[in-house]
Amino acid sequence: MFGKIIDMDNTDAFINFLDGTTMDVSISRLPKDSKIGDSVDINIGTTNFLNDKMESFF
Repeated sequence: MFGKIIDMDNTDAFINFLDGTTMDVSISRLPKDSKIGDSVDINIGTTNFLNDKMESFF
């Protein structure tokens, strides 16, 4: 799915996808030398993403 890098740090990048979804993705999944503002194609079909529900572990 195509998206644009809107923010990143040393370990993660926030990607805003064309459908309006924003996800936190490890920079290891991005092309080398990616930077804020770059468009990327991320295959989210094989990526394990958590849903937006809070989980209680107690």
